[in-house]
Amino acid sequence: MLYHCIASILFCALVSIGNPKHLAPETEAALSKLDRLLKEENHITEVKEARMNTLRAQLNETGSDVFQYGLMKKLYYEFERYNLDSALYYVHLKEDLARKIGDQALINDALVDKANRYIISGMYRNAENVLDDVRLDKSMSPRAKTEYYRSLITLHHGRKLTNRDPVFNGMLDTLEHTYRNMIFNAADSSMLFNYTYRAENEMDYGHPERARKELERYLFTDPNSPDELSILHYCMAKTYSMEGNTDKALYHYATSAYWDLSTGVRSSRSLIKTAGMAMEKGMTSRAFSYITRAYDDATVSDARICLEEISRFMPEVISSYDQINNKRINDAMLIILLMAIILAISLTALYFIRRYQTQILRQIEQIKEANKLRETTLGNYVAMFTSHINSLEEYRSTIRVVAKTRDLDQITHVLRSDDFIDAKRSTLLKEFDQTFLGVFPDFVKQLNTLLKPGQHIGEDLPAGKLSNELRIFALIRLGVNESAAIARFLNKSPSTIYNYRVKLRKASICPKNEFESRLIEIGKV
Repeated sequence: MLYHCIASILFCALVSIGNPKHLAPETEAALSKLDRLLKEENHITEVKEARMNTLRAQLNETGSDVFQYGLMKKLYYEFERYNLDSALYYVHLKEDLARKIGDQALINDALVDKANRYIISGMYRNAENVLDDVRLDKSMSPRAKTEYYRSLITLHHGRKLTNRDPVFNGMLDTLEHTYRNMIFNAADSSMLFNYTYRAENEMDYGHPERARKELERYLFTDPNSPDELSILHYCMAKTYSMEGNTDKALYHYATSAYWDLSTGVRSSRSLIKTAGMAMEKGMTSRAFSYITRAYDDATVSDARICLEEISRFMPEVISSYDQINNKRINDAMLIILLMAIILAISLTALYFIRRYQTQILRQIEQIKEANKLRETTLGNYVAMFTSHINSLEEYRSTIRVVAKTRDLDQITHVLRSDDFIDAKRSTLLKEFDQTFLGVFPDFVKQLNTLLKPGQHIGEDLPAGKLSNELRIFALIRLGVNESAAIARFLNKSPSTIYNYRVKLRKASICPKNEFESRLIEIGKV
């Protein structure tokens, strides 16, 4: 019963260590997939660095200015959310080359990329000044216009994150909606942002389900770009979050973060959102893992927008993580204590089992010895019986021989003589002594423990020998309790036997009426 109680406590302690809320299978699968990807950071970085080294090597080769600009664009794209200093380096090279070429479309492209770089670092005034230099005209492609308006939306959204003035934030919301409408007019219907910003509008009007339908329309086109998949799942997560379906929201945030990190992005807002929702669901270890990775990445890439968002709840995550760790330490100590108790109980039980086993083995040995003694004693009595039968045969033969002489005086003399019987009785008593002491080797010693000092008997007898006095008590030990029966066996008078018994009762250290009952206990196991 005690083992069952301890086992139950131990099980509860193990279950209580960091047990998060139940998640839907697909959400748990998405988080597990993200967890595995986090462990592959070094491999992803190696692949990305190899890809960038290839582009840099191509950039050093000869080629047209437009071709060189394209390589710089790709390098900027690789560094944009990975290392902003390197991204800024290539954006300046792009701008210089674009102005050298004299192509306004390339100049506008370089300026928008520069503005985006400043926005990520929180340099909103610099970004606004750069965007003011963009020259809008009818020759701009729908994609270029979309990128320009998207930069303005991102700029005002970033300002809103760091601003606490509700009036100013209202103005920024209005500007966001204005630029979204411009995207709808400028963007091709097949472009991603045509759907994501329509979804944003629906969410602003409180219609998350309509927003989701807009996003699903683009999902049906089966996009395969990691960037597009990251953006789509991020927006999907926002619709579910608005409805309060945190399980679905967490699934899409985790999926969005997965696509970000799979390409080496170091400024993933999806990862920050995933950390926040994991924290809400009690998955403190995961939240700590995600937020520390997001913080490290944002620090390396100088993504100040991400750092500002992280700073809002990172202290809470760290505090909760510390509490969980302390709880785990306490639970671990409890488990160690319980295991120590179980070990102590087990060792105690083992000690008593071994002790009981030793007693059993000792008893088995005693039983073996008793069986052996029984067989020996039985053999002795068979030999004694045979001997006495032979003695009777011998006595009968002697009488028959004398009878043949027909000498009545001689026959009378033989019949009256005790010599033969005395000799046989002497042999019988000798055999009795040896057999009895073989069964009770300590009989004399134990009998004397019942007698007062100075009243001990038989201590000077040779080994295997009993006196008549000791034979009386040996017979009592064997259950022959009547004085008449003892007298017949020893060829003594009943009064002699009685006197011996009274004498030893008086010499006893125990009450007289208990002496013989204590005597009968000698030799019992």
